Amino acid sequence: MLGVGLAMTGPGAGIAAAESSAFRVIAHRGASAHAPENTLPAFRKALALGAREVELDVQLSRDRVPVLFHDKRLGKKTNLEGAVRDHTAADLTRADIGSWFDRERGADETYAGTRLITLDELFAALGDQVVYHVELKGKSPALPALVLERVRRFGLERDVFFTSFSREQLLRVRRLDSRARLGWLLSDSAAGSEAFAAAIDRAAVDGFAQVAVHAARITPELVARAHRRRLELRAWGVKTEADVERVLAAGADGLTVDWPDRVLARLGRSGR
Repeated sequence: MLGVGLAMTGPGAGIAAAESSAFRVIAHRGASAHAPENTLPAFRKALALGAREVELDVQLSRDRVPVLFHDKRLGKKTNLEGAVRDHTAADLTRADIGSWFDRERGADETYAGTRLITLDELFAALGDQVVYHVELKGKSPALPALVLERVRRFGLERDVFFTSFSREQLLRVRRLDSRARLGWLLSDSAAGSEAFAAAIDRAAVDGFAQVAVHAARITPELVARAHRRRLELRAWGVKTEADVERVLAAGADGLTVDWPDRVLARLGRSGR
């Protein structure tokens, strides 16, 4: 589906378009303001809050199983040390990420003991209830094929976007599946309108479906450029209500956010 901004122009069109049901409110690592990121409670909370799209981070374990975790190192958020690739999936899925969340957020509900999960577990739990934006973390050449194999096994080809900051990882997916929907996350270190414009043009040539830009860098001009090239443009790095308003005003096609409930309420789409 193409972004809603493709159909509307003129003053005020950005916010009007975003307020349609086509604007993507993507729960970042699940509803990660409410429950430990990249865990079943976070994704189930996102569903309960009305989100129908979720973002997640996937890395390979030592035994080549796709496991959900964002950071390069485990020590800050779990009771394991080292990197995901240093441990088997069995060890990783016993790791506790909930205690970190309790310390970090001081939530009313306790999540101590909440564990990491595999991609298979997530797909088995949610099935086709949501659209998945699966971020391929790192540069392991094996990761795209192993994630794609799970997507196909669960019959979720129509429900998945493959995303990455690495263009090469996305091209690996493309070589494996010409129909896969690909989203290129543009690094904020490459900031600048000319650099972003060039990346948008390259994404169109590569046949990607989306580009994603930090919320602070989105402009109506970048959105219009993406739409002219038949690309969606969405935001990452949303931290404040002002970020949300900037993305809406620019006419973007969606955003990832830790608190999807607040954005859905802003758009009049909260709840089931």
